[in-house]
Amino acid sequence: MDSLARRPELAVPQQPLGFSRRRFIQQLPLATAALAASCSTQGSPRPLRFGVITDVHQDIMHDGVERISAFVDAMNDAQPDFIIQLGDFCIPHERNRAFLDAWNRFNGPRHHVLGNHDMDGGFTRDQAVAFLGMPARYHTFRQQGVQFVVLDGNDPGGSAPGYKRYIGAEQRDWLASILNTGSEPVVIFVHQSLDHPSGIENREEIRALLAQPRLPDGSPRVLAVLCGHHHQDWTHTLSGTHHLQINSASYQWVGDKYAHDSYPPAVLKSHPTLRKTCPYQDSLWTLVTLDLHVGRLLAEGRNSTWVGPSPMELGVPRETLPPETCLPAIRSRRLVVHRNRPWKV
Repeated sequence: MDSLARRPELAVPQQPLGFSRRRFIQQLPLATAALAASCSTQGSPRPLRFGVITDVHQDIMHDGVERISAFVDAMNDAQPDFIIQLGDFCIPHERNRAFLDAWNRFNGPRHHVLGNHDMDGGFTRDQAVAFLGMPARYHTFRQQGVQFVVLDGNDPGGSAPGYKRYIGAEQRDWLASILNTGSEPVVIFVHQSLDHPSGIENREEIRALLAQPRLPDGSPRVLAVLCGHHHQDWTHTLSGTHHLQINSASYQWVGDKYAHDSYPPAVLKSHPTLRKTCPYQDSLWTLVTLDLHVGRLLAEGRNSTWVGPSPMELGVPRETLPPETCLPAIRSRRLVVHRNRPWKV
């Protein structure tokens, strides 16, 4: 959980907080239908939709099963084309089998990204891949004319202390080969960001690869990069590619200096690391609609509230956790992914 070194540019103003889970589930089918209709025209290809959740941290949270179950229930109602989690999901221990089973209740394709904490406790990346049922640490899959690329940002390399956040030469060359083959639009999933100093160490090298493949009209082939890791909410556009930081489903990390009691003693006794977090009352996620016919990407927002004091109320400096991006919410985004002409799908 890295702190921000700068205030990122935001795509939309902050929305008011406050959330009703029952109301959200009741309204979700209507909201998603209206959203899809708003970005598609009669007779055009059906927009592609996928649910995204990240940084649930089952091994820290006392209610991880409930948080992932709320997401899966909402997605089964919305019926997107697939769901994906962007890492820091759970370690590959048998005690987390019920958590994984809750995830597997989604009635459709399910995809995973490896986070740095998924190998805590001495587990290897291969063990995490096997537990989650991933085809490989990094891989691709296709859906409705879009190529999705899953990266592993935990390769050995780099010079930063602590957890590795690097994409090594073998994976980099594989990515270059993928991007320079074919012409369909590409969306990338990775745990650590490619647009922030505390993300992937060799992010500029990887971003240069993303900027190279262009369509005949000069527009970028890589539409968007979705990541987790930072437990915040922002969007940047670099070389025509949108970088979406998806907030944690569970909390903001504040560490030992700002440790406090947000839950009852019994909860903290069994999950003591919670004292180092500012949790969110409700699980956070987003439902993304990608309409290639009109060239728009929409991410639905979801609001919650803090459990106990916020990082600002605890005195965490704004330069460490800016309140503009550190909040118990995922804000709605509406982004142009192709300005000049419709995609041929």
